Amino acid sequence: MLALLAHLWLQAAHLPELREVPTTRPVIALTVNVVWGSEYVQPIVAALKAQGAHATFFLGGQWAEKHPDLARMLRQEGMEIGSHGDGHRHVGSLGVADNVREIAVADEKIARATGVHPTLYAPAYGELSPAVFEAAKQEGVRVVMWSIDTIDWRTWHTPDIIKSRVLARLKPGAIVLMHPTDRTAAALPGLLKELKARGYQVVGVQELLRSAGRQAPAGEQGGMSRHRTIA
Repeated sequence: MLALLAHLWLQAAHLPELREVPTTRPVIALTVNVVWGSEYVQPIVAALKAQGAHATFFLGGQWAEKHPDLARMLRQEGMEIGSHGDGHRHVGSLGVADNVREIAVADEKIARATGVHPTLYAPAYGELSPAVFEAAKQEGVRVVMWSIDTIDWRTWHTPDIIKSRVLARLKPGAIVLMHPTDRTAAALPGLLKELKARGYQVVGVQELLRSAGRQAPAGEQGGMSRHRTIA
């Protein structure tokens, strides 16, 4: 088993994006991409806190600029802050310079609102390309994707569907993708209780890496390390 885990870690170390974390421990990361809407952010945080859970909120720069109080609240409530780029553009069709700009401008806006310079980056639409990876490397951020997609942005995906999609694909080290929708807010209380009943801990991405005995700073991708928290 240890040899298998070591092999999986070696494979993961050479992947340019993080989709899951090889571990035998019952822990998963919850991620929430936030570029539109504001009314369901607080209910989602409340549901997480009620079960002692955490998540990584990947904020759009323009969203953080428009909703600085909510962005700041996320940090104050102990949630991890990541970047979802600035304007939710189709980054897979952009060149390196425009991708760098998406990350850098978002970084400034998110830092202004929260005091945090994100080290994790979830590209808009989940689009990946050599230019996306090069820009992430230049900006010193780690690209994060997912292994479980709730597809909660679909209006016909009920809370039960969201919950069942997670539980059907559940495994140690999974990274779950969500968005701040009414269905997500309604699904979370029951989902988190079921995860706890199954012995799972729900954390942010960096905590998932730490709990598995592997922390991935931005420099792991070859990016330049930089100070990430401001007063």
